[in-house]
Amino acid sequence: MSLVSELSDKRLKYKTIHREGILDKFCGVQGSQRIIDRKYFSQLWEGYTWAAIIGFIYDKRVPLGSGGKGDAFKFSVINNNGGELSDALILLALSKSKKGYKCLTEPDEIIKVIEEYANGGFEIIQSKIREDESHFNNPDAFIEELLEREETLT
Repeated sequence: MSLVSELSDKRLKYKTIHREGILDKFCGVQGSQRIIDRKYFSQLWEGYTWAAIIGFIYDKRVPLGSGGKGDAFKFSVINNNGGELSDALILLALSKSKKGYKCLTEPDEIIKVIEEYANGGFEIIQSKIREDESHFNNPDAFIEELLEREETLT
């Protein structure tokens, strides 16, 4: 069995406080009849992946801890819809795992690392919103946030 197929059935988690404050605010929900609000991301997996990438770029890893945790979706949703993004998340998780290459045989470890960096990304996004509530009102702000973080690394 391949690593990707083992990861496919794993559910990615997030802190429930990020659902209303970030995911519901910026992501559409499949099957939703709400057409009035224009969301930057059409599905939850896109917003979750965006948060994870921000967490990885900024190197902010925050354990989920106890308390309210929600299941976002299965990893297969990212793999089926985002292809290369799922590969990128796996590689980023491998690079950040304290277990190194050994986590290749531990899909739960890879999922845990992705979840913790997504949680870190959510915290960064939340701090930007606290500083300026309209920070992400412009669609370009989502991409600019990633580019700004990348510039701080070079």
